[in-house]
Amino acid sequence: MNSAIDISRFKAVHYAAAFGLFFLFFFVAVSAPPKNFPAHGIVTIREGAGLLEVSRSLQDAGVIRNASWFRTVAVALGGEKNLQSGDYYMPYPQSVYAIAERIVRGDRQIERFKVTIPEGFTAKKISNLFDARFALFDHREFLSLAPEGYLFPDTYFIGLNASATSTIALLKDNFQKRIFPLTGEIAASGRSQKDIITMASIIEKEANTKADKYIVSGILWKRIKEDLPLQVDATLTYIDGKESKDMTQADLKFDSPYNTYVYKGLPPTPISNPGLESIDASIHPTTTPYYYFLTGKDGKMYYAKTFDEHQTNIQKHL
Repeated sequence: MNSAIDISRFKAVHYAAAFGLFFLFFFVAVSAPPKNFPAHGIVTIREGAGLLEVSRSLQDAGVIRNASWFRTVAVALGGEKNLQSGDYYMPYPQSVYAIAERIVRGDRQIERFKVTIPEGFTAKKISNLFDARFALFDHREFLSLAPEGYLFPDTYFIGLNASATSTIALLKDNFQKRIFPLTGEIAASGRSQKDIITMASIIEKEANTKADKYIVSGILWKRIKEDLPLQVDATLTYIDGKESKDMTQADLKFDSPYNTYVYKGLPPTPISNPGLESIDASIHPTTTPYYYFLTGKDGKMYYAKTFDEHQTNIQKHL
């Protein structure tokens, strides 16, 4: 009798152990990350997506092995109402429990990098700041959509999931915030915001010091008022990429609306993205008797009232 009981107990223990091992195997199998886990990738949880859609999209993306098991874990952690939409960075393979917990808590782990845009950078130079870390950044799209002059130069902390359009929106929004306090002063100047920013973009490229920016602003606005061409190298540099020292007589005759030696008035668009100092100088020009200016080899600005004086400055300082 005792032998029969012992055998029954042995079988029960054996079956329990076998079941336990099976459950453990199943537990590990469905919980472990798939072999094709998108390490260093970004997975998007659509806003408004339900638990069923989220679990299936995660399985399709290779983030989890089993959609049903993910739903079970997610329900245990708080359920469908607690799922957080957005972009999730996957730095390395993680278990279904870790993934479910992250999505319930909204732990997106999007790395952010410091990106500093200097004053006077063009859209092209800004685009070049976004290197291989920003895998979703489309340079062609950025250059085709970026509004030159309205991408405010500043220091930003930008997520590695940044796209061309999201980056443009970020920089434009900052421009609007920074320019808003100057709205009244722009209106009082009698000039449009576009003209103010276009002139500021030229000032940014032509003058280095604060004082020079206001003087250069006064000279350029005066030339426009008196129907004289601006004759600044910066607008030509914008379209052909040459430095002022490399300009030839042929360059000065190049037929382009950005050639301010040929066409009077402002160029069609800004030629850089100016900072607040240059914008303020554009709004509040300093009145002087000068009509000409140049930057010498020593980096200093030299002014002239007449063309002959300007030629003398060229001979002395260039």
